[in-house]
Amino acid sequence: MRSTNVSRRAVKAGLIATAAGLIATGLAAAVPTAAGAAPRPQGSAWGLAASGLLDLAPMPVVSSADKETSKNLLHLGDAKLVKADAVDVKAAPTNARSTVAGLGVAPAKLTADAVDAKCENGKGSTRLARAVLGGRTLQAAPPPNTTIPVDIDGVGRTSLTLNKQERLANGKLAVTGMELKLPVAKGSTVRVSSATCGQAARHAEKPNKPAGPSAPKPAGEAPAPTPVRNDLPVTG
Repeated sequence: MRSTNVSRRAVKAGLIATAAGLIATGLAAAVPTAAGAAPRPQGSAWGLAASGLLDLAPMPVVSSADKETSKNLLHLGDAKLVKADAVDVKAAPTNARSTVAGLGVAPAKLTADAVDAKCENGKGSTRLARAVLGGRTLQAAPPPNTTIPVDIDGVGRTSLTLNKQERLANGKLAVTGMELKLPVAKGSTVRVSSATCGQAARHAEKPNKPAGPSAPKPAGEAPAPTPVRNDLPVTG
């Protein structure tokens, strides 16, 4: 029994380490505080979510307004529909990151060795490792909100959005590595790698202290007037 547990931990560590090696490393929702105090920044992240075709709540989920916190899971979803071999998520006050390894979305013929979404101090990015859609290799560092048409055999055309970035009402940035719409059922959507963060609070600069009145000069004799000669222009 002990050897089985050790083996599972080794597989888990290997999958996450592989994803980390494929993607460059890097690392949130304001939390109300006492009246009059500045809101504390908070980061959050989750790995995989699906609705419609497969009802999968976002998981695993982390959030933090203090020190960095993290979670990881193995083997999420359904291999025939949507699955991930491993997920690793991290969150800190102004940073969040989600890495999904071994992604497969069978209906869309979408696979990826790793999908990594990162939000850092209000700025986001997505990195893909060996991501393939219907035999077509996807860009490793797609620009924000890159949309690609997807044709699903026997179903119709839909779309895949890479590096989806949304500015929320509270000013924070939400980054989703992949968002795939599936026309097989109303509202069917697969979302992969989500990271949300805000900016660190900025401290207002202290105003310069105004100079006080200059000290009066001691009384003394007035200086002798200096004659000034003016040359006036002459017209005629």
